[in-house]
Amino acid sequence: MPKGVPLSHENILSNLRSGLKTVNLNQSDVLYGILPPFHAFGFTISTLLGILSGLRVAFSPDPTDGKKLVKGAEKWGITVLGGAPTFIKGMLGNATNDQLKTLRLCVTGAEKAPPELFQMMNKLGKKDCLLEGYGITECSPILTMNHVGKPLKGVGEPIEGVELLIVHPETNEILPKGAEGHILARGPNVFSGYLNPGITPPFISILGKEWYKTGDIGFLDENNCLTISGRLKRFIKVGAEMVSLAAIEDTLLKIAVEKNWKVENEGPNLAISAKEILGEKPKIFLFTRFDVSVEEVNKYLKESGFSNIVKISSVTKLSEIPLMGSGKINYRGLDETYIKMENI
Repeated sequence: MPKGVPLSHENILSNLRSGLKTVNLNQSDVLYGILPPFHAFGFTISTLLGILSGLRVAFSPDPTDGKKLVKGAEKWGITVLGGAPTFIKGMLGNATNDQLKTLRLCVTGAEKAPPELFQMMNKLGKKDCLLEGYGITECSPILTMNHVGKPLKGVGEPIEGVELLIVHPETNEILPKGAEGHILARGPNVFSGYLNPGITPPFISILGKEWYKTGDIGFLDENNCLTISGRLKRFIKVGAEMVSLAAIEDTLLKIAVEKNWKVENEGPNLAISAKEILGEKPKIFLFTRFDVSVEEVNKYLKESGFSNIVKISSVTKLSEIPLMGSGKINYRGLDETYIKMENI
């Protein structure tokens, strides 16, 4: 069930101040507001950013309507775009180079950017305008972002005022650079706690400071750039090994591009879900929008470096992968509709 996340004026304003220092906007820019205002990315970037900065904004009401998004982008000569990868893919898939000739900066977040998104940008001659960031509603929402003119590294560096710490998921021991663990965050943009009564506080005290437990797994490199491995709850234990379902998805998306599997421009092309069974090996399920066999998938996963214990149990082809309103994959819907329904 949803959790109530109260964001203060200071949370939001501090996040926007830091974000503006990262993206280097100018007076001639036109921001394209395509995100709904019911989640933090849409509320702050698509709604408040223009009001507070004086930036011109052109709005389009439905981020799932790729054709209409392209028409609006061409009509208003938009230069800056922010959105979830799913929505941006739908727009790019309906655009020509000329229609997006004014676009100079595209910031994506809310979910991991798939390889085909970068490929589509390259095809439109916009290789250097796509920047990936990382944020959470509880953090107003931006935590990290790649910088214009710098090589893309994971989801970028923490924005001004944000501190990140990587700790062991079970012991909370501080881990060194390059070691994968639970991502903790602190800063003026981090909320004070959930509205819902009875929820365990999502904070932990380390080195005399209070940190927000993001629930994400990742690591910081020597340049303080963050790479996300996936949600803590989207890891399963197979034998003695912790397996990231997001890592399997990322690998299969790259393979899909390499093998020229018939991927769609609009919406996600695959999703991974799993079920842990008491006394048995967990089952991993692949949902796709293209034809592929279990044997093919497991062969390519092995060739990509996954151990023999990581194997897909079944492949289900769907006409579309279910989404939530924010553009993220609805994994709970997948589980309830297909896994529980089949009593797997």
